[in-house]
Amino acid sequence: MATYLVTQATGHQSQWTIKHLLEAGAKVHAVVRDPAKVQAKVLKEPGVTIFQGNTNNLEEITRAAQGCKGAFLNTFPIPGIETEQAKTVVEACKKVGIESIVATTTFGTGHRHMWDEEVTKEIGLHGYYSSKASIEDAVRQSGLKYTILRPAFIHFNYFGASAEHNFPGISTTGELVHSYEENARMPHTDASDIGKYAAAALQNPSKFNGKEIELSNEPLTVKEARDIVARVSGREVRLRKRTPAEVEEAKTTAFAQRFHLFTNAKDFSTIFEKVGKVQEEFGIPFTSFEDALKRERDELLATIPA
Repeated sequence: MATYLVTQATGHQSQWTIKHLLEAGAKVHAVVRDPAKVQAKVLKEPGVTIFQGNTNNLEEITRAAQGCKGAFLNTFPIPGIETEQAKTVVEACKKVGIESIVATTTFGTGHRHMWDEEVTKEIGLHGYYSSKASIEDAVRQSGLKYTILRPAFIHFNYFGASAEHNFPGISTTGELVHSYEENARMPHTDASDIGKYAAAALQNPSKFNGKEIELSNEPLTVKEARDIVARVSGREVRLRKRTPAEVEEAKTTAFAQRFHLFTNAKDFSTIFEKVGKVQEEFGIPFTSFEDALKRERDELLATIPA
């Protein structure tokens, strides 16, 4: 029974990866900053061993990596710190003889022409994408078997604190306050699908070696997303587009708006074309946004006011 290292284990992507690894009969070394604050049910399952550690601390990560076959690299999204985290985990993996590493970044990172230009700088996402690209470079250059997963807007962004970050006020007003143009399509990803692909890649590193996989499953307009949220919750969910003045104000107060503006400005068709081939190549079906919300309807109901 193989054991796998999972970093930032309290994060949603890491928890879903752990869930699918456990279901496959694997064991997990889960790295968290403060074991005393661990509340997630999956982290208390048999087969999970908790290790205290910061992802940029080589000694702590090396200790957690002992006896592991592969590693799931999930980083905290702060430019500069992310690169340090990635390099630290790679070094620890090599030190203890880990065979493979799976990293999660973000959609479109491999399409450098899409983000390494002036519009992305003006929007304020160039540093974000540069940081993700540095993670990818670290795993490519590691000498380990590697897989890169690139999720888009993840379904849990409609739940709880994440929803408030992305749509400020949603839990009190029931409104999706946004800056999308009418026909802009933000790709959506189910976090469980990230976990499925990560677990599969860790268990079959030869098949997934060198694969850089776009998980931008479902491109939705904000109206389409709202309709799904309303249908699943059974509650009224309104849309309110920011005025030009509010857009300017939100540039300094609402980081998530940058992705709305990025989606307005970019053509993601080449990414969507790649996504269509992913399920066929790996035989792992994607989950629709609606089904993802149905699976965790209680989380949605706790977010959308009655």
